[in-house]
Amino acid sequence: MPTPRRGLLRPASESDFPRLYEIWSSVDEHRFREDWERFVETATGMLADNRVWVWSDGAQVHGFAAADPVSAEIAAVYVHPAAQGRGIGRALLRKCCDGLLRRGHRHAWLVTSPGTRAERIYRDAGWVEAGIEASGAVRLRKRLVA
Repeated sequence: MPTPRRGLLRPASESDFPRLYEIWSSVDEHRFREDWERFVETATGMLADNRVWVWSDGAQVHGFAAADPVSAEIAAVYVHPAAQGRGIGRALLRKCCDGLLRRGHRHAWLVTSPGTRAERIYRDAGWVEAGIEASGAVRLRKRLVA
């Protein structure tokens, strides 16, 4: 399994928004297509709760993830296509899950589109199906403690 080299996981800031939007809009496998204004509105709310993490090589952000500390939902995991396959998404997801565990959650959950590369990656990492949403999206769950 590749590991990200010379990277830094850090909390996101508003100055990251243009790059986060670029990453978010470059990923083909996601359910929503929002314009810049809606993206900023959503990201600002997550940022206020310290829910967004980025993976940066120091020069540029290559991925980001967000988790809801109240519901234990992994709300986002996005890696720029040019940086995929380097373990960045796994590192971001692990950071989010570790944060949820520190807040006392025993499980995390997320929703993803069925039949996608993302679904395969989550299932390979031990996420199990917990249901199907009305939209047809797959709800996955993972136990955070042994």
